[in-house]
Formats: sequence, structure tokens, C-alpha cells
Amino acid sequence: MNNPEETLDPELAPEAQVHAGSAGETDVPDAQTEGLAQQLADSQEKLAYLAAELENYKRQSLRRLDEERDRTARRTFEQLLPALDTFGLAMQYADKANTVADLKTGLDLVAQQMATALEGAGIETIPAVGETFDPQKHEAIEEVESELESGKVAEEAKRGYLYKGAVLRPALVKVAK
Repeated sequence: MNNPEETLDPELAPEAQVHAGSAGETDVPDAQTEGLAQQLADSQEKLAYLAAELENYKRQSLRRLDEERDRTARRTFEQLLPALDTFGLAMQYADKANTVADLKTGLDLVAQQMATALEGAGIETIPAVGETFDPQKHEAIEEVESELESGKVAEEAKRGYLYKGAVLRPALVKVAK
């Protein structure tokens, strides 16, 4: 039964006998299969290469993002250092100040340097006193009698800040009754 001719049914259609026949005709599908297998292998290799490229891109992007964050933080700290230096000098010479006005002058300089540094970092103050109370930007801690109309901020207990337009910290305020 190992002989292919013995297993053929004589009543099969001639097309079936042709496909089961000569060895030359079965080489064509094998060549197609080999071609497709090679294409598949090439595609898998390209896919693996592209996956590795994507992982490298992700790693590089994260590294660049971290480096940019570090540069931004460094610039902010560099802008704050002069204010810190001035504050240190004010503290050092506070005992030697002839008047409170002299001490206040030094502290005003520190405050101005801090404001400039924060502004350079994209931080701005939230307007408060005299403004209409805005629960998005102000946090009321008390209602007080005031010459201002009801609902206006009468007093600022703690300054609020915005970072690029978004509330970083709301201003703590006292609101007119």
C-alpha cells in the first residue's frame, strides 16, 4: 500500500488524479509555501525591530522629559538663590539695623527678589482684596463687617497663587457680609 497508484480510486474524477499525480505539480505549492514562510519570517523580524525601536523611543522620551524637568527645577532654584542670599544678609545685619525702616528695606528687597523668581517660574499671585469672592480662587475663613459691598474680599489672610493660570493654592480671605 506504499505505492501511491494502488491507493488511487479508479472512479475518482480526472482532476483528483491529476493533483495526486506527478511530483512536479506538488513542487509549486511547496514553493509558494516556502515563499509565504519566508515573507512571514521577514515580517516577524521587521515587527521585532519596530517593537525594539518603539521601546528605545519611549525610553529616550522619558529620559528627555526627566532632563527637562530637572533643567526647569534648576532654573527656578537658581532664581530663588539671590533672594535666599539677601534674606541671609538681612538676618545677619538685623541686630545692627539703626531703624525698623532699615530692616524693612532689606526684607522688601527679599520679597521683590522672591516675587521675580516665582514670576519667572510661571507663578503669579491671585488678586484678592476688593475683588468679588471667587470660590475657585479664594477660600473664605471668615465673614466680617466691612465698608465693601457684600461678597467682596475684605482682607487677605494668606496669599494665593496661580501656576500657568491654574490655582496652585487658593487665597485665604475674609469676606464682607
